[in-house]
Amino acid sequence: MHVCRVEPIPRCHATIKQAIRVTYRLALLLVAFLSGAILMALEIVGSRVLAPHFGGSIYVWGSLIGVFLAALSLGYYLGGRLVDHRPSAGLLSLFLLAAGAWVLLLLRYGWVLCDAIAVRDLGERANPLLACTVLFFVPGVLMGTTSPFVIRLTARTVAEIGRTAGAVYAISTVGSIAGTLGTAFYLLSWLGTRMILLVLGASLILTAVLAAAASWRRSAGVVSAVLLTLCLAAGPSAAGERILLERDSPYHRILVTEEGGYRYLRADNVWHTQMKLSDPQGRGLPYSDYIDLAFLFNPEIKRVLVIGLGGGTIPKRFVRDYPGVKVDAVEIDADVVQIAKRHFYVEEGPRLAVHKADGRMFLRRSKEKWDLIVLDAYYADTVPFFLTTKEFFGIVRDHLSPSGVVVNNVIGSVSGPKSKFFRSVYRTMGEVFPHLQAFKVAESGAQIMNIEVFATVSGSPVTAATLSARASRMQGSVIKDDALGARLANRVTEDIGTRDVPVLTDDYAPVDALLHLW
Repeated sequence: MHVCRVEPIPRCHATIKQAIRVTYRLALLLVAFLSGAILMALEIVGSRVLAPHFGGSIYVWGSLIGVFLAALSLGYYLGGRLVDHRPSAGLLSLFLLAAGAWVLLLLRYGWVLCDAIAVRDLGERANPLLACTVLFFVPGVLMGTTSPFVIRLTARTVAEIGRTAGAVYAISTVGSIAGTLGTAFYLLSWLGTRMILLVLGASLILTAVLAAAASWRRSAGVVSAVLLTLCLAAGPSAAGERILLERDSPYHRILVTEEGGYRYLRADNVWHTQMKLSDPQGRGLPYSDYIDLAFLFNPEIKRVLVIGLGGGTIPKRFVRDYPGVKVDAVEIDADVVQIAKRHFYVEEGPRLAVHKADGRMFLRRSKEKWDLIVLDAYYADTVPFFLTTKEFFGIVRDHLSPSGVVVNNVIGSVSGPKSKFFRSVYRTMGEVFPHLQAFKVAESGAQIMNIEVFATVSGSPVTAATLSARASRMQGSVIKDDALGARLANRVTEDIGTRDVPVLTDDYAPVDALLHLW
């Protein structure tokens, strides 16, 4: 069979050229898709870079969204101007290569810069905004140039500019959706933050190579730049405590570390658990010891619910120290549950059950009642607002036995300009529970501290005299705490003013605005 006779050769050449143009156009459209995906993946993982230093408040997310939108706006503008003067895929490849190099350099310098900003402390809004700008604005601008370049380089005629622009932005947006969902749903669970940054930086460099596919003379320069960037990114990091585990869960960046005979669990920038290696079932961070005071409010506690597992200090110690007590622990983060069992020796059994669920949803679905409910799911600067509201505390009350006790671990200050969150929570609890008492965990001497709020639903309050009398009778025999008297002495006796703070509801709970702690 004859494929190409002498006379149709020009037609064959035209077909080959057309195939090359189509391939080139598809390659550039793929560049638009990949750039959109990587940009949004970087925004999602950016929250994990910032969280250990600035938390996960609305200010962090607002800073991320605002900085990335600003970077895209400038990138679109600059890309449009540059491509009119130099419509070259090679120039686009240099921009993407520079963005990839920047992302790889974050592996070494990102955390250092965040630490420097956190130490300087410009405020809860300015801190994450400045960090986002320094870390992500430049690569955002560089990636923002992609769409104007791809539109200009793939449009064949002026008449099809509109159709081409629509296709490019659609493909880029689909890439952004893929990057957002893929990172949030999978990458953060599979890989650590540093590994994701490495993947994103390397992917940007490969995208740059794809954009420069028509100009292979640039390959040597691309390879040299890649090697240099990887060398810089792989440099030694600052020494610290021994890190046993570093993982990104769907909710937090989690670290398990060891130092000085203790093992620690940290989620973002908050230490959750301290376990003495020589006494894994024993006492941990000071605030957890105050939970024992619940037995002074209700000496007949038999069933306990703990919302917020962490490393399991409270459930483990209740099982060890109170033989007649059964404990249910609820933790929303499956990774935390796994880490608690593997690294902090939490063992389920007849007297301890661990439930992987959201605390509020668990209560709504349960018909059980408990003698003690411990709320330990708050963070220093990122609080799930739906666990602070009047409606939530109403659900908690409905799951208490008639003489039940609630202990709410709140981080804040009793008075002063940084006390609004605590006082608002205290006022909200007072709308649901008739009797409240608060105890300051003042061991650290810091202005911001753990404050344990005890609430009861019984007809009459438990007086300070009754608490002291029960402590004298139960210390050592029932309550295994030699410092029980000292903890009682930290009872808040001054009036807790609540007139200037709101009652938190599902409709209105400005938690982030109230959390001016640091």
